[in-house]
Amino acid sequence: MKNLVIDLRVVRNNLRAIKDRAEGVTVIADLSANAGGMGLLPVAQFLRDEGIRSFAVSDTEDAKLLRQNGFQKEQIMMLRSTADPNEISELLSHGVVCTVGSYDAAVAINGIAESRKVIADVQVIIDTGLGVYGFQPTELDKVAAIYKYMSSLKVVGTFTTFSASWRNKKLTISQLDKLNSVLDRIIDMGYEPGAAHACDSAALFKYNFELMDAVRVDTALSGRIPGKTIQGLARVGYIEAGLEEVGWHPKGHTIGSERGFVTKAATKIGILSVGYYHGFGVDRYIVERSLFDIVRWRRKTTYVRINGHKANVLGSVGLMHTIVDVTSIDCTVGDIAVMDVDPVNVKGLPIVYR
Repeated sequence: MKNLVIDLRVVRNNLRAIKDRAEGVTVIADLSANAGGMGLLPVAQFLRDEGIRSFAVSDTEDAKLLRQNGFQKEQIMMLRSTADPNEISELLSHGVVCTVGSYDAAVAINGIAESRKVIADVQVIIDTGLGVYGFQPTELDKVAAIYKYMSSLKVVGTFTTFSASWRNKKLTISQLDKLNSVLDRIIDMGYEPGAAHACDSAALFKYNFELMDAVRVDTALSGRIPGKTIQGLARVGYIEAGLEEVGWHPKGHTIGSERGFVTKAATKIGILSVGYYHGFGVDRYIVERSLFDIVRWRRKTTYVRINGHKANVLGSVGLMHTIVDVTSIDCTVGDIAVMDVDPVNVKGLPIVYR
């Protein structure tokens, strides 16, 4: 038996902290990556019940799925700019706010909307440093062309995506300043930029930035903003798995492959059929950390909880299994181990909501 458990009571408490921090501005729930691994539809339905009416996705199929499952009146926005006519057709068919990050994307959306005799709601994304999607701050002539020449587009928002809000305040401030400069210039040209938004989960909780018209939250919902624990947020997501083998091994016994662990005394071990394939012992931010942080992370003791006690992982977490030290724990086959995981890393397990 093994499941990913999502405690919706904790999600609710995190949402309350988000709303308090947002101080009344619109909260946009970013449901990208299957709602951060927590499950797109169940989490969207839960958030709607809690009063959220604006959602963001990064996949056309997610927007389609929401619309087909009763999300007819809610605002759904695509965070990713696209000039692909097939994607644009799907987005317009389901009344999704499209993101425009290039002149080509604007032309493509305008052309399809014009052929359908509809006005497409769009939001303009400004690239302030992430370097993936968006107009450069120096490309205001291309942004102006949307207002001047593309009559089938209605700009309802302008935003940016921070590149390192969770670890670099100075850089994040400079990116916010760039967006504000662009907004001022759009207004000076006589155009309406619509709802402005930039704050993501980390920026919302780590800094006292201006909130503009909306905030976009993702990792705050799961309480997994990287870095130090943030007051008011709690982690969501853990795996429950039953012990499948329990037995004693003598002193000097090697456990695991390659970087194996050699017992220093007689040791009782427990085996769990959950490994890094399932998301246990994985850090999604590791590629962005310094060498010092990576070394410290690798040296950190990984553990699970069995019958209320910590059981340290012996050796490395395996692809499909984890071996733990249960020498001092009264346990047997079938007892449940609780394994902390970031839901976005989890695959191959059913989700249980509590």
